[in-house]
Amino acid sequence: MLKEIRILKIMMVAAFALVLGLSSTALAADIENLSGQSCGDDMGTWHFVNNQTRGAAAGFLSAEWSSGDLCDVSASKVKRNTQHFNCFASGELLSATTNLPGKLVLSDFSCEAKCEKNCEPPKK
Repeated sequence: MLKEIRILKIMMVAAFALVLGLSSTALAADIENLSGQSCGDDMGTWHFVNNQTRGAAAGFLSAEWSSGDLCDVSASKVKRNTQHFNCFASGELLSATTNLPGKLVLSDFSCEAKCEKNCEPPKK
C-alpha cells in the first residue's frame, strides 16, 4: 500500500510538471508576420505589438536580426489587451517572441542610414 501511494505521488508530480511546461509554452507568442523585413546595413526602428494579451502584466520581447543585433526589452506601452515594444537594429528580422499570450506582429519599421561619427542617438 505504501509503495502504491508513493507511485501515485510521483505520477501526480510528473503530471503537474507537464501541465506547467505546457502552460508556459502556450503563453509564448511568436511573431506571425515574419516575411523578410530588412533594413539591410541601415539602422531600423522596429515597433512590435502583442494583441489579445487578456490583461496580462507587462511582458518581455526578444528579437534577433541577421546582423547579430539582439533586442530584449520590456513593454513600452501596456493596454488592456495589447502591449507595444520598440527595438533598434539593422539587418533582416529573423525572429521575435514574447512571454505573453496572444498574437505578436511587427506593426511597422523604418530605416535610416547609420551614422559614422558625431551622431545623435535615435529619437524615441
